[in-house]
Amino acid sequence: TLAKLLFNELCAEYEYTCFVPLKKNTKEIEDEVFSSMHHLGKQLTKRVKEWQLTDLRQKILLLVLDDIDNGSHVAFLQDIVSKNDCANSRYIVTSRNRDILNSLDSCVFDVKFLNPKSSTKLFMSYAFPYPTEPMPSLKEWVHKIVVKCDGLPLTLEVIGTYLKTKDKESIWIQCFQALDEAENVVSLDEKLWAKLRVSYDRLGSQ
Repeated sequence: TLAKLLFNELCAEYEYTCFVPLKKNTKEIEDEVFSSMHHLGKQLTKRVKEWQLTDLRQKILLLVLDDIDNGSHVAFLQDIVSKNDCANSRYIVTSRNRDILNSLDSCVFDVKFLNPKSSTKLFMSYAFPYPTEPMPSLKEWVHKIVVKCDGLPLTLEVIGTYLKTKDKESIWIQCFQALDEAENVVSLDEKLWAKLRVSYDRLGSQ
């Protein structure tokens, strides 16, 4: 989300721009880059088959690759950097693997968890969209559930959305208890999914 925001703020400064959520297959990535490429704000009309990486040589490029997670992604980025060969270009990547970022000789920005105030604000925007206010019996559970979301924006959004139409205190208590059980998971990724399952497991059959 931050990478997308940064891309939107910077793209007017670059001749060529491209934002690509990465796939495993390198050929698919190449196709995605070329089909997503914009020139001065307008999407290119040249067909993918007619594109070559060398077409970007000495062009001022802003490229965002979202979720780099393996060696083929790194090799693809290095290939673009080499063939673009423009000092004024900028390459932004996101990854959950610090070793990959270190291998790129990159300037690493650590995305922090949200603080309690921001967490509550984000949660409330989904659970109680303005001008809705929580009932007095639910206010204490708002705080407790926000704490259990650990400052993770996706968890706050999903749980807030799930509780949006729930006005029974018993449902909020059950949600809190389920989030509490997910705390026992050690891995951050597994803990995230365990907490997202809290809303998934309570979906109706439809």
